[in-house]
Amino acid sequence: MGLVDFDVLLYDPNYTVFGEAAVLTLDDTAGTTADLTAIDETAGVEVLENASISTIRPAATVRTSELTEKGVAVAELANASLTLNGKNWIVISHHYLPSPKGETQAEIRLILEES
Repeated sequence: MGLVDFDVLLYDPNYTVFGEAAVLTLDDTAGTTADLTAIDETAGVEVLENASISTIRPAATVRTSELTEKGVAVAELANASLTLNGKNWIVISHHYLPSPKGETQAEIRLILEES
């Protein structure tokens, strides 16, 4: 299992078919931007608010490998802006989606709010 490259075998085809062009603008003084491919889940996904309550929130999913390639640290995602499918969003939180390869070959779900 150690030789499986999830980026090539799973994520690349998934993002080729379902991915949309997106622009991430970091909440820094320079207004740093990164062109990304994101999976649009703004219609809403179930998000656990606390141990016993879940809700539906707009979201987008991005690859950690692409963030790294573009020089974006996961810690910089808070309060970033995301332009996706002609709409502007604010990243209010994020979390890793499970991956057998760990955080370096994973996906991050960005929880969004309309800006």
